Amino acid sequence: LSAVRVLKCCDTGVGKSSIVCRFVQDHFDHNISPTIGASFMTKTVPCGNELHKFLIWDTAGQERVRSELRW
Repeated sequence: LSAVRVLKCCDTGVGKSSIVCRFVQDHFDHNISPTIGASFMTKTVPCGNELHKFLIWDTAGQERVRSELRW
């Protein structure tokens, strides 16, 4: 099992949370609430004979949040 870290930083209101929700839950919500601070989700994806676990940080799109996150 390998871990892939994904940090989504972008402007507010561009659809970061919608993309993460679609990837992790295979669902699209037209009325998704704005992220406050940051959210964290995981998804394990099989690829051939390997498993890849995605560790996804979804930020609120605010510059201060970007500077606060550290790996």
